[in-house]
Amino acid sequence: MSPSTDPTVTDLRRELAKAHDALMDAETHLARHAEMNAALHCSERVMYSPLHAKVDAAIHGIKHALARTESTTGQGDDSDWAYLVWDLDRCQHGRHQGDACGPDGDCNGTSAGNPHLRPGAVIGYDMRRRPIVMPDRDHKHDPKAWRRTSGNPL
Repeated sequence: MSPSTDPTVTDLRRELAKAHDALMDAETHLARHAEMNAALHCSERVMYSPLHAKVDAAIHGIKHALARTESTTGQGDDSDWAYLVWDLDRCQHGRHQGDACGPDGDCNGTSAGNPHLRPGAVIGYDMRRRPIVMPDRDHKHDPKAWRRTSGNPL
């Protein structure tokens, strides 16, 4: 499996992007807190905490990791659309079919995937009236698996 279709790399990039968003919010919160303390004490200098510096370093590390893996995953301007499509097999708890899932809900340990879109289910049609189907887990990163043709009897 090439890096461009490796679901592990795609999932790791998605988790890094979520961590990046959370750290950006934390950095903003820490900055506002430091600025508020400086204003409260009528100080001309804002003293940022060591935690602020660590959060900033983590953000830069995540940006660097995402940039390094961008060329290997083939992610570009269309990555949001690719993530949307690749997420279609997730259960209501956010886990892919077959992944470990929490005991809450219907998964009971292993995710059953999206209960509304089972592999082989027709999810739409292209301009030539060919069905677009939900591929099985092992083929969801292959664009050809999403098209049902006479040679693809999902």
